Formats: sequence, structure tokens, C-alpha cells
Amino acid sequence: MEAVKYNLLSKLNENVLSIIEDNSIVSIIDVYGRIEYVNTLFCDTLEYTESELLGETLDLLKSPIHIEALYKNLWKTIKAGHKWTGILATKKSNGKPITLDTIIVPMKKDNTLMYVIVSKDVTRLHAEKVRLKESDYRSNVFLENMPMHVFSITKYGKILNTNKSYCNQEKENLIDTYIYDHIGSNSYDIFKKNVDEVFKNKISKQFEFFDFDEDGRKLFFSSIISPVFTDFGGLTSATVCIHDITNYKGISKEERDREAKYRLIYKSINVGIIVVADDKGKIREWNKGAKLAFGYSESEILGRPLTILTSLSYRESNITAFVKAVKKIKNNINSDIIELQCVRKNGEEFPVEFALSSIRVNKKTSYCAMMHDISKRKSLQNKLKQKTKDLEQFLYRSAHDLKAPFASAQGLLNLLKEEKNKEKAQVLIDMLSETIDSGRVLSNNLSEASMVLAKNYEYKTIDFNDIVNDVLKTLSNATNFECIDFKISIDDHKVFTSKPKLMHSIFQNLIHNAIKYSNKQTDAHTPCIDITVKTKIDDVSIIVRDNGKGINLKCIDKIFDLYYRSNNENTPGNGIGLYIVKNIVDGLDGSISVSSELNIGTCFEIHLPNY
Repeated sequence: MEAVKYNLLSKLNENVLSIIEDNSIVSIIDVYGRIEYVNTLFCDTLEYTESELLGETLDLLKSPIHIEALYKNLWKTIKAGHKWTGILATKKSNGKPITLDTIIVPMKKDNTLMYVIVSKDVTRLHAEKVRLKESDYRSNVFLENMPMHVFSITKYGKILNTNKSYCNQEKENLIDTYIYDHIGSNSYDIFKKNVDEVFKNKISKQFEFFDFDEDGRKLFFSSIISPVFTDFGGLTSATVCIHDITNYKGISKEERDREAKYRLIYKSINVGIIVVADDKGKIREWNKGAKLAFGYSESEILGRPLTILTSLSYRESNITAFVKAVKKIKNNINSDIIELQCVRKNGEEFPVEFALSSIRVNKKTSYCAMMHDISKRKSLQNKLKQKTKDLEQFLYRSAHDLKAPFASAQGLLNLLKEEKNKEKAQVLIDMLSETIDSGRVLSNNLSEASMVLAKNYEYKTIDFNDIVNDVLKTLSNATNFECIDFKISIDDHKVFTSKPKLMHSIFQNLIHNAIKYSNKQTDAHTPCIDITVKTKIDDVSIIVRDNGKGINLKCIDKIFDLYYRSNNENTPGNGIGLYIVKNIVDGLDGSISVSSELNIGTCFEIHLPNY
């Protein structure tokens, strides 16, 4: 046996070997798991003789107590030449279980692989650990089943620990939040007052408060807040115990049901915006409509000043309106409906109509602010004002623009009557023809504008190929038309339904605009207009791109205005075309955008819904 030890362990320092031999359970196995060596402590601990073990498979590495995956990982690790550590369980010769903290180290001797296994008996420690885990589990079960909710909080109400879920919040979600976030607005003041007193006077406080559940039912609670001291008398935290005593309160079931119905109705109203504030202007309650309008949750907004809901730029005027409304209420005068500019959580501003009333509960005055979002109405009013302005300008400019062609035509006719020279007469006839064309274009545009305003077209399936071809045929006599390279790509595999005449008007005005502002053909430049149409199930995208004169960025926001005209004298226009396009797109609930660069070109992109 000594010879075996010498051959197998000759590389180990004798002192190290002696320490391991005396204090550890040592065994050596071959690559097949057969025992080649065991020390005395191994035999004594597992209660086997050496002769019973040598040449046998080590039971420690095939114990049915462990799952198969553990052994797969163990053998994979040591076969790869790496050390493995872990807890293994097996049985002694008498059947008693034993737990071993084990290290397995691969070693080579004369090109022969073997595994040195060094273990320590941790049966007692492991059993104690299991017992503690079970005890901890039973304690947690006991705490979770306690009727009371227990919190450990800081001076500022921050939750350090809790025994169970509360207000539909899991334990882990409660930690590091503030207890005031989970207390109803009705009891915020009394709760905070008692917490402050505990930390200030270092005494326990007991009090009652009430809250409401999700169904609006009134709940009553009893609470005890106790200080937690250090060994030196310092105050580190406080323990809060909350117990539901609703069933013990002397409030009638009818009264509870009635209040529950009131709160359920109040909380569920999502049409109007209702916000309740105390006499200091702090928000104490609000309904579903307020949550939807402003975007805050109750925990984010309750306890904060009412002015947080108003626009910063209008803050002074809003506060003045608040103060006037409160004064009228205090003097028993009905408050007027006023208009305020409010702000949502995301920073978006919107107008509301606002009415204030007062309510008195438990000898305390609160103010109920009832608001109505008037964004749509204000938008319609602004659109109506703009349309009225456009109509006035339309009538004035139309009368003015129609006079010019008629006056020019009359003058040219008078000259033509007196002209005897045929060549000069032909020049006058050409000028008259241009004047008549100009008047005809203006008349057609006015007719188009009136048709857009009428909006009495039927919806039909749109054939974009027919519309584009018809428009190009109509514009074929336009100046520079024959020099332009038209590139048309129409993908209309999806059926698209809209108003054909309005579609025709969009293409005619955009293409005519691109022709009108194209540059002349040269050896280095060919005017080009790309027309792209792609239909989808829900909408269509229309893109008209050219490489013409482009639009100055300073003017790009004005091109859709009625009667806006380019300053370029060589490209006269009446300023109605793009205005018509914009109105058609708006009327069809679509969108239009434009990008442009001087002497590079312009791109119009339109998206229209499929009706």
C-alpha cells in the first residue's frame, strides 16, 4: 500500500500530503471511476474497509440522490482537465446519509489520467442550513399570513422592508418606494403628521384612517407607528403596522354601499375632467377623465399643487383666474366658466374650459375643478377663421385678376381693328391668344377651387395610370413640356378608393407646378419629373419630384398660402394651384410634405387614406 501511495503521490509535497491525509477524506479514481486509493479517514468516515473499496466504482459519483445533470456537468468538467467543486451526497455502509464538500482535480502520472478527490464531511452543517432555510420559509409564511401589513420606513417614508404585498403591489415592488404613494389622498395628511411626530418625539403613535378600494368601497384601518432605536439610543427607522378594521367599524352597510356607488361613478367618469384640491391648492383626488387628459397616475399627482397642470407660459394669468374664482365662491357668487391653457405630462399644451365649485367634508373646504378639453373646438375655430380670411382674399383677388385679362383683350382687339399690316396683326393675334389662355387658366383654377369647397364628389376606384396620362395630355401644350423627361412608376395592385376629380386636380397642379419651374434644356442639363404612386391596403403614397429651380427655404412655409406667388418673373402664376392641393389633401384626411433645394429640385410627398 505504501508503494502505491509513493507511485501515485510522489509529486506532492510530503508536508502538504500529511496535512491532507490527516484532515481530509481522500480518494483517487481512474478515468472509469474505479477506486485506486483511499486514505484512512475515507474508510473511517464511510465505514468501509480498504479492501472493500479498491477496484470498485466510487458510489459518491453515482448517487441517486442527485439529478443526472449534475453528474453530466461534473464529468464534462474534469474530462476537460478542469477542477470541479461542489456538494455531493452519498450513504455510509450502514445506509446513513452523508454530505461531502468535494474537490475533484484531474492529474496525470506517466501519461495516465487519474482524478484526486478531496472531501470534507459537512453533514451537520448542511442539515443546519436546511433547517434554517425551512425555519426562514416558515417565518416568511407566518409573516405573509399575518392580518397586519408591516413596513419598515425611514424618516421620509421610504419603505426599507415589508412582510407582504400591499395595494396590489408585490413586496419587491414596494421596497424603495414611499409609503405615502400607497396611502389614499384622504389620509395623506394624518399619516404624514404621525410619522413626523414619531421621528421628532421618539414615541409610538396609534391612529385610524380610511381609504377606498378599486370598487369605491370605503375601508377603515388602524395603524401603529413605533420608533426603532440603535444600541446607543439613536433613531434609525420606524415600524408601521396597518390593520384593516372595516368589519369592526360602526358604519351601516347601506351607508358604505351608497358611498361606494358614488365613488365608483366618480372614478369611472372619463368624459369630463374632475380634479379635487384642498384649501392650499394641493390635489387630493381626480377621476379617470383627468388621468386620461393629463397622463399622470394617481401616485404621481396626488399631493402636488394644482398649478402643475397649467401651462408655464400662461401660469400668471391662470393663477389670477384661480384666485378670482375662489374669491367669488367664498362670497357665495357663482364662478364663471373660464378658459385656461393646461399642460400634459409629456409637455403638450391644450386649452380647457374650467369651472370651480367648493365642497365641505369633515369641516374642511375642498375645491372641485371641472374641466372640458376644448382642443378640437379651438382647432375648428382657428380653421374657420383662416377659411374666412382665405375666402375674403379669394373674392378680392379673383375680381382683380379677372379684370386684367379682360382689359388686355379689349385693348388688343381695339388695336387689331385699326391694324392694316398683316404681320403686325398676327403679333397682336398671338398676344390676344396668350391673354385668353391666361384668363382661361385662371378661370379653370377658380372653378377647381370652388369644386374643392363643394366637396360633393362620389367615392370611386381610382385608376392612377389613366389620371396621370390624362393630365400629361392636358398639359402637353405647356411651355418646355416637350423637353422634359417624365419617369412614371405606378404600383396600384391594391384597390384604392377615393374621389377621382380631386385626385386629377392633385396631379394636374403638382405636375404643372413642376413644369412651370423647370430649367431649360442644355447640353449639361435635361429637365426631369419623377412621378411615383404606390397603393397599399390602408393608404396611397404619391411623390412628384423634379430637378428644377427649387424653392428658397425662407419661402417654403408659404407656398400653400392662397395667392402666394414666386418672385421669379419668368415663371408667372396665379398662386392658387398649391393652395388647392393642400385643401384637397386636408379634406381627404391626408398629409402633404415638401422638401426643396435651390437649383437642385423639389419633392412633394402625399399620403392619403384608402376609403
